[in-house]
Amino acid sequence: MSRKQKLQKNSVIVITGPTASGKTSLAIELAKTINSEIISADSRQIYKYMDICTAKPSKDELKSVKHHLIDFLDPSEDYSAGKFVSDANIILNNLINNNVLPIICGGSGFYIKSLFDGLFEEKSKSNPEIRNKLNEEFKQFGLKYIQEKLNSIDPNSYSKIDLDNPHRLIRALEYYFSTGELLSEAHRNRNQQKSIFDPIYFAIDYHRKDLYSRINDRCEEMWNNGLVNEYKSLINLGYDKDLNSLNTVGYKESRDYIYGVYSESVAIEEFRKNTRRFAKRQLTWFRKNQEIYWLDGKQNSKLNQIKDILEL
Repeated sequence: MSRKQKLQKNSVIVITGPTASGKTSLAIELAKTINSEIISADSRQIYKYMDICTAKPSKDELKSVKHHLIDFLDPSEDYSAGKFVSDANIILNNLINNNVLPIICGGSGFYIKSLFDGLFEEKSKSNPEIRNKLNEEFKQFGLKYIQEKLNSIDPNSYSKIDLDNPHRLIRALEYYFSTGELLSEAHRNRNQQKSIFDPIYFAIDYHRKDLYSRINDRCEEMWNNGLVNEYKSLINLGYDKDLNSLNTVGYKESRDYIYGVYSESVAIEEFRKNTRRFAKRQLTWFRKNQEIYWLDGKQNSKLNQIKDILEL
């Protein structure tokens, strides 16, 4: 914590890290302090009607600080890192031109990395025939089959990709079968265009057992606050259960509970377990970023830690 960071004209504060670490409340507290606005970097909070499962800020929190890229997309629509980079760049430029120090908040590491380190430009467009075949394999054999297939072909991509996102798993496989080149090697070999913005990264650090305890408590709270009914309402609105947006932790366990695959107690435990696994993958991703200031989760005021580093 001895390092200090000077703010520049194009500085952007990034509050990231694993799920349930307290990113949202810290970002809102900071935004109020410096009169800022928040850009969400969460690949699920973008969707309408998906509030409980995504830990979306409450209505009061959204009123207290202006948020961008949250609650604006239909669950049936796809969104990508490329779209995020394009949308976020427009907002960042507008805020900085109006002398506002922007805050980005979220745990979608690939979105954040793409924004600041450059988005890899794939040398081939999509191949519908190969993609359709992979989608059929996914429907027939399930997510684990697709995960294992990617791991056997491109373990480096497997170690970095969100394993709960079949769209990204299938895209990595599609890229390989279309080009004969591993997607991980393609990322490594291509030149990437760096952002003009200067990110200052923060994440809240907890001992693993403390983070897992927070996750367990939050999963139970989500369940008790109507997670299953939220899933039911999405299905009743006509959204397909196989949508990428609904094939995620929280909704999958709700679905399996509804259809009798799990008892309620087992469904809740599966929800906790899968969320812990997701957090572990997030931590592996973020630990690779040597520029992150890790804030002490045990200290009462994370805001004061940020203010001390930035000398606000």
